[in-house]
Amino acid sequence: MSTYPDLQLYIDGKWRKTADDIPVLDPATENEIGRLPHAEQGDLDDALEAAEKGFRTWSRTPPVERANVLLKAAALMRERQEEIATAITAEHGKPLPQARLEVIRGCEFFEWDAGEATRTYGRVIPSAPGVRYIVHHQPIGTVLGLSPWNFPMSQPCRKVAGAIASGCSIILKAAEETPAGALHIARALHDAGLPPGVLNLVFGTPADISDYLIRQDQVRLVAFTGSTSVGRHLTTLAAQNMTPVLMELGGHAPVIVCEDTDVETAALSSAVRKMRNAGQVCTSPTRFFAHESICLLYTSPSPRD
Repeated sequence: MSTYPDLQLYIDGKWRKTADDIPVLDPATENEIGRLPHAEQGDLDDALEAAEKGFRTWSRTPPVERANVLLKAAALMRERQEEIATAITAEHGKPLPQARLEVIRGCEFFEWDAGEATRTYGRVIPSAPGVRYIVHHQPIGTVLGLSPWNFPMSQPCRKVAGAIASGCSIILKAAEETPAGALHIARALHDAGLPPGVLNLVFGTPADISDYLIRQDQVRLVAFTGSTSVGRHLTTLAAQNMTPVLMELGGHAPVIVCEDTDVETAALSSAVRKMRNAGQVCTSPTRFFAHESICLLYTSPSPRD
């Protein structure tokens, strides 16, 4: 079985540790499996400077070259699937087969966005005689990506792949509880030839890092996946700088059981979905709306009846 990776920050194309670190625990045993460095303000300032420099280079890189880097990184992650999945299971607790599937899903985000990098089409808008309106899509700048702990690989991949494909640089603040997936993403992109500064990976106290980075002028877009309450707070911070946000928030998934449903199949499917990913999914069934006829058929009479 592969060992848990040596956790480090990744800034300006280089790996670094810090004096301050915290333990990463195996949730099954609560044993320490790694030490995670926490970024200090100086590390964050270095990441901002590196991302700005990386953006100047990457935004001028032809889309086909950007796509090739993403495809090379995806191929490397596919080769390292077992190593990555083992680390994810150790830190998160999800079953190993599900961790393997998550690695592949992360690779598919890279492969999809690699194709999209070559399809950032503009358009010509009909207008008055003698006037032509032309729309060109340009990368927005440095993106701050904030990813959650429940999908340590696929969620960071979604943010990183989209930013890199479009010509942006990104500072990724991944979850402190489950950092291995993001670290393996950075390793794959580094080995695939991504220029320094285009991707920067930091860890630390979430509130401190988001509060500091969102306020910086270099950050031109905030992408966050997490709770509605935290998303509302981050949006408020971003609004002070008029920084655009992409928010994927919350989840309270209903199951609708119609009159013609095979109830036993629906029940089995719902139970499987409820326990997927150790139960930590925003789309896990949390409430049921069943047709009245089904309720009457499957509800036992009360003693008073």
